[in-house]
Amino acid sequence: MSKAVLFALACAAVLAGADARAAAPASAFDTSIADAKKAMNADPNAALEKARQADTLAQAMKASAEKNEALATSLWLEGESLTRLNKLDEAHRAIEKAVQLADVDGKTTALTGNLSLSRARLADASGDIGQALKSYQRAYDVFLRLNVPRYQSIALMGLGSIYQKAHDFDRAIEYYKRASKVYSDEPMFQLSAANNIGFALQEQGRYKEAIEDFTEALKIARTMKSPYLEANILSNLAAAYARSHRFAEAETTANRALTLLGPKDESGGAPFVWSVKGETDFLRGHLNAAVADIDRAFKGIDLKTTVSAFRDMHEIAYRIYKAAGNYPLALAHLEAFKRLDDQGRSLTASANLALMNAHFEFANQKFEIEHLKSEQLKRDISLRESRAAMQRTVFAAALLAGLLLLLWISWRHMTLRRHRNELRGTLNERDIEIARRIEVEAELRVAKLTAEKANLAKSHFLANMSHELRTPLNAIIGFSSLLTTGKLRPEKTQEYATDINQGGRKLLVILNDILDMANIDSGGVRLSEDEVTLAGIADAARHDVETDMPLQQKTVRVEDRSGGARLRGDEGRLRQVTTHLLSNAVKFTAPDGRIDIVIEDTGDGIDLVVRDDGTGISPQMLSLVLEPFGQAESAYARSHGGIGLGLPIVKSLVELHGGTFTLFSEIGGGTTARVHLPADRVIADAQTVTAKAS
Repeated sequence: MSKAVLFALACAAVLAGADARAAAPASAFDTSIADAKKAMNADPNAALEKARQADTLAQAMKASAEKNEALATSLWLEGESLTRLNKLDEAHRAIEKAVQLADVDGKTTALTGNLSLSRARLADASGDIGQALKSYQRAYDVFLRLNVPRYQSIALMGLGSIYQKAHDFDRAIEYYKRASKVYSDEPMFQLSAANNIGFALQEQGRYKEAIEDFTEALKIARTMKSPYLEANILSNLAAAYARSHRFAEAETTANRALTLLGPKDESGGAPFVWSVKGETDFLRGHLNAAVADIDRAFKGIDLKTTVSAFRDMHEIAYRIYKAAGNYPLALAHLEAFKRLDDQGRSLTASANLALMNAHFEFANQKFEIEHLKSEQLKRDISLRESRAAMQRTVFAAALLAGLLLLLWISWRHMTLRRHRNELRGTLNERDIEIARRIEVEAELRVAKLTAEKANLAKSHFLANMSHELRTPLNAIIGFSSLLTTGKLRPEKTQEYATDINQGGRKLLVILNDILDMANIDSGGVRLSEDEVTLAGIADAARHDVETDMPLQQKTVRVEDRSGGARLRGDEGRLRQVTTHLLSNAVKFTAPDGRIDIVIEDTGDGIDLVVRDDGTGISPQMLSLVLEPFGQAESAYARSHGGIGLGLPIVKSLVELHGGTFTLFSEIGGGTTARVHLPADRVIADAQTVTAKAS
């Protein structure tokens, strides 16, 4: 619910502000824009109609900068309306057209910042966390330059929400506090900041601090005389009380929230409050009351279509129904929890990757700035040397002229020359010292950047690992716990045993990949020299993949164009290489897609090629996926999970065989992975040797 307050705040705050045309006399266009803003939150369809009316009026204007601004403004509001109507593709097109129009004259205006905020919210809703992060940062920079604290605060709130999605709660709290300090003239901003900080603290288990922030948010909500907001905060406060075992206060607070929501509950907040009551009763041992509460919470709700806000509620319901012996309902809630947990895991991994990329870009920018400073310092030294050379020329001319002067002038000149030489020697020593310091500082900066990258990679790996391990463990523990009751139908028993088996296999794959990467890094992998054929290895790998994952009517073909060539190599490791490549191809190829495994004789060795017609990878991301723990950032990749070790392991094992691994791909054009093994690993047969000798 904390996130819902933040979203409503951002939307209302952006659209509540006056645009650049507000000071002009009212016109049909201005009226349509004002009407669109007014209807935006209450009736998005009406707002869309008014925005399109404004667009028609803007189209009729004479070509000018004012026309571009009017068109951009109407498209911006059209995109906002479509976002609220969940028509994200149409909203994206409208916002991007507005951005192009607003950027024509190169001026930075409030509309530029508003479009960045709209872009950020749209990207967030679409799951493009990287774009959302950049757009919030862009909006903050624009409003900082324009000195508009109100909108700076909104952008900071958005950045805080990105870090909260990545489970970096400390950084999220920092952004929320900054947002509160930047702008404090409206209670709604202070309420949102306090509530979001409390939510982040609660997620960290810091319940005492969370209660303090929720209490502060509650005071602000009461001054605003909004029963819905007050009930929202009371629900969060009750949960914090329950988890800190202050049960009486939790119950009283939850009851106050239900009273404020009323019997009709037009805001839809009652299920969350009943869930808190259920958790409270369960924690203090009142199982029957907890069952009644959780029944009320999910009354009339389809468990298969719930959204992310219900994730924790499903987990609580699973624990309550399991304790009460109602295994069918416990199972239904466990399945719903697993579905939403998978979605949340993907979102968190995406946010972590986006933040890691942003930190890398920032570190690289800092390094470039420092490099430019070093170059400037070198140029200063060169300029100083040029000036010294010029001075030497001038003094030489003065010396020639001085020969014609009196003896005492010549003596004075010689004295000055001696002093100048001493000064020049001192200057040269200083320049050498400066150059040495520049070199040392550059080395230190490179070392610092390398350490920062390693630390970020470690943090990303740990965050990703925690989520990759949690989902199969949830399935194994949850389903095995239900199996031990012996009260499931035989077909369900088989289904959940299969889920447990798949979860265990997934854990085993993850742990094996980690151990393999560690062995490779430490130099602990030793290859055996078996006599193998790549065609046989490809067939075995296809069998392995078909056993572990559904092909969904995808066609996998093996074609040997090498004439059955035999090689020396580690059969197990080459099979591992082929299995990794084929698994990736299957993951990222649509149903009814095609995957080809081709063995080719290249003259200087043998190539194993795995080619698919799947989603592909952008050129910028190719280097990332070959690094340990890297993973291409797309919604499709995130939906399949993984810790990003498959391709790095492939690359390392191929190089241990003296070969090379290359990857070619483009978005929408599929991917081609090529393993090249050198000629010295090919075993020539007797006929080939005889033919060459003759």
